[in-house]
Amino acid sequence: MLKIAVYSEEKVMSPLLQEYMGIWQRDAGCVCAVRYYDNVHAIMVDMDLEGIYDVVVVYRSWDVADVLKKDRRVGSLVMIAAGINRRLYDIQPCYILYEPVNAANFKKVMTMAVEGSRDERRFTFVSGRVRYSVDTRSIMYFESELRRINLVTTEQKYVFYGSIGEMEKRMKVDYGGFIRPHESYLVNPDHVSRCTAHEMILTNGKSIHISATRRADVKRYYSELINC
Repeated sequence: MLKIAVYSEEKVMSPLLQEYMGIWQRDAGCVCAVRYYDNVHAIMVDMDLEGIYDVVVVYRSWDVADVLKKDRRVGSLVMIAAGINRRLYDIQPCYILYEPVNAANFKKVMTMAVEGSRDERRFTFVSGRVRYSVDTRSIMYFESELRRINLVTTEQKYVFYGSIGEMEKRMKVDYGGFIRPHESYLVNPDHVSRCTAHEMILTNGKSIHISATRRADVKRYYSELINC
């Protein structure tokens, strides 16, 4: 089930957004878990407890849109704006809807936002009781540690239960492009700055040993991309 958050500090607008959301769900045949907020802290707390929102709709507040756009637990961000604002170019919401808002244009932008959220190359996982979603382009590597997986992105580290073998199968089937230089590592080649016969140097400076049993596979994989 899709999770959607709608943010509006204007009490007079909230009932109208609820009405339009109901019309869109009915016409699209889409049953979603929708929550309405007037406080950004409440959204952040709910995401801490329950994980990502597939779509977040923000009414007029560019400050709130800025906070949510930077949060990797938000799939598609829809901004409803009174008009063109200079902050549009800094924040760059996924979708923008200019007022006046009506049921027709709301339905159109929501349909695009949901499709965009589904199509985006994101890796979703559960850590504790929280569901996370990260852009696969930001993933540097997966590391196996006992029964846990350390997922390291360009911004932070996550830990969840799983096996590196399961991750390898999943990434190859769903995303492709990941390589396993060692029994304990699965690496995104986009974040490899240098590769020798014995090690990979990642863009953050980390060195990953290439095991003897994996060396031929790594060399073959990089033959057209990197000078191994």
